[in-house]
Amino acid sequence: MEQSKDDSKSLWKLLSPHKPSVKSFVYLVVLVIASTSLELVLPLYSSYLVDSISSDGLETIIIVGLVAIVLITAVFEAMLGWFGGRTGHQISFRLRFSLIGRLLHSQSQSLDLEHSAELSARVVNDSKEVKNVLAEDLIGLLSGVVSLFAVITIMFVLDWRLTLVLVSCVVAGFVLITPIALMMNNIGKATQAAEANLLKYVTEWLRYGKLIKSHNAGSQLHQQSNELLNECFVQEMRATKVLALIGPIANLVLMISMIAILAFSAYWLKQGSITLGTVTAFLLYLFGLAFPLMSMAMFFSNLNKAMGAASRLSEINKLPLEHNDAPAVLEQVSTLAVKNLSFVRNDKYILKDISCQFSAEGLTIMLGESGSGKSTLLNQFLGFYPETHASVFINGKALSHYNLHSVRQVIAWVDQEPKLLHASIRQNLTLGLDNTISDKHILDVLVSVGLQSWLQRINQNLEQIVSEQAHQFSGGEKQRFAIARAILRQAKVLLLDEPTSALDSRNKTELMALLRRLATEMHVIMISHHRELIQPQDDIIEIADGEIISSAIDSSASLAESK
Repeated sequence: MEQSKDDSKSLWKLLSPHKPSVKSFVYLVVLVIASTSLELVLPLYSSYLVDSISSDGLETIIIVGLVAIVLITAVFEAMLGWFGGRTGHQISFRLRFSLIGRLLHSQSQSLDLEHSAELSARVVNDSKEVKNVLAEDLIGLLSGVVSLFAVITIMFVLDWRLTLVLVSCVVAGFVLITPIALMMNNIGKATQAAEANLLKYVTEWLRYGKLIKSHNAGSQLHQQSNELLNECFVQEMRATKVLALIGPIANLVLMISMIAILAFSAYWLKQGSITLGTVTAFLLYLFGLAFPLMSMAMFFSNLNKAMGAASRLSEINKLPLEHNDAPAVLEQVSTLAVKNLSFVRNDKYILKDISCQFSAEGLTIMLGESGSGKSTLLNQFLGFYPETHASVFINGKALSHYNLHSVRQVIAWVDQEPKLLHASIRQNLTLGLDNTISDKHILDVLVSVGLQSWLQRINQNLEQIVSEQAHQFSGGEKQRFAIARAILRQAKVLLLDEPTSALDSRNKTELMALLRRLATEMHVIMISHHRELIQPQDDIIEIADGEIISSAIDSSASLAESK
């Protein structure tokens, strides 16, 4: 019970910032009352119609009136369904927009602990459970509540005895259905977790399809998918069993209510204390209550699923955001430095009390074996780790002094395997920039980094979509493409992580020539473990086991050692 209360609070807290306007809520209530009132008029009108039957038959005007009420009721129900669904979808839209924004602006180290596909599943699938309750079930609840109280009031006026019979049956139905509906809370959580786990693995398998094929792992992973699907199946069947019980119980309550009303009505008709029209109205109200009661039961059942999903979505809202409210804007870079910087992950030192300074011009090569902490050190300058901002200095001031947007505008990062989005070539190149950059400027930059032949291959089509499955780039071309992206954002410092690691000798030589040319216009810091790339004019920093073992070493001596 305590868990259910916590999940209910989570759902309300999640939806509260996105609730509809007062105006929309008033419209919704008016439509609910109007459509429900028209539905309630029908049984009363039918009662009047039955009691008006005479030997001369029925007056035409009475039949016309009944048809008119039916048509008007249908129109208002359609308006209510559309407006209610629209309101629910708008809330869902704002909720998803908020969640995606939270993920995009959360601190990197928080996201590193989660699988991206699992987080995506929460935003898409878990929020869908919430949307279904808002867009579909909420209208049924509002109509059901209004109908229930109005019908019971009208019935009580018509005949309090039959009303007591009906209320007793309805209460018995809720007593049976409520504990079953509450079971959907934990089932909803387990179902969403199982589906998120399935999506996580399938996403990875498709992304690394060639790796899987090259290792003949297809059958093995296919068998693993059977286990993942089975977990989804088990949880879905748990939900199906619950829903399968709710429907028959509601029908059972309806049938018992009808039998009870008919039995008592027959007795009181014989006594003459009730009219046939009243009995007809009661039966119509009974069938009219069946749908609201079912809707209310489904609402509470799905609400429990939504509360389970909300507890998972609330975890996204708890992710700490990056702070971009520092006033200072970074425009130029004269020096980069770290002082007494230590970086710990999983109780292990990645960097140990490092202090060093990078010059603001030329090429700096950071040497070290894999796992020595080179990439982690360069990542510090992009502000991914708030706990080290006080130990990172740009132009002599701590990183916390600067607005992170401006820092990332002037310091560009090219990963060892540059990341490309499933978007057009133009969108990938102008990532984070406005759309005013001309095609000519983009093409000139691509030519300047040596991608002439690649441009000819794609017919200079900047709108072509980049796909992870299509081989549109060689290793060297992808590196040059990422460098072009950095040039377009007018970066002052270019950080590169092992840019030559996957290149052959010819491409390696050409890329190093490009980097040395760029180093005359901006400061280039690259990570490598190849000493043969060093030239006498280069600045050198060597790192091992998270510690700097030499800085600005004599390049010619390094070359001699490597030979």
